[in-house]
Amino acid sequence: MPRGRARELMQTHVRTIMNVKLITVAPDDSLVDVAREIAAHSIGVVPVVDREQRLVGVITGNDLVDLLHDGGRLDGRLARDTMDAEPISIDEFATVDEAIGLMRNAPVRHLPVTRNQRLVGLVTASDLIRHLLKNYPEPEVA
Repeated sequence: MPRGRARELMQTHVRTIMNVKLITVAPDDSLVDVAREIAAHSIGVVPVVDREQRLVGVITGNDLVDLLHDGGRLDGRLARDTMDAEPISIDEFATVDEAIGLMRNAPVRHLPVTRNQRLVGLVTASDLIRHLLKNYPEPEVA
């Protein structure tokens, strides 16, 4: 475990660095609409939530690319047909260190952040890097 400022940064709650402006879909949304959201917003993952905002799955851009590459079609399918129904997520009070541990041990770069099983945010590998860069001085401007 790092020391000093680095240790402090690793103990930060993910809720302080998560994205709260999220694009989500419902399980019964068409896969074409899901693909349009991913493309329009240049995002790598879309959380799938129920009416109470409970996280019920995720769909990644890679899921759609794999489906299309394998000869599948988007039309006639729903989000529930393609989503990972057991997404890896993290509690809002978990630490940056715990988030990094999850990302290191699972093939994910986006972690849905939950409070009582309800989606409240998303933390990405880029968010973690940005946060940990606070341990390094800003470059001097010439």
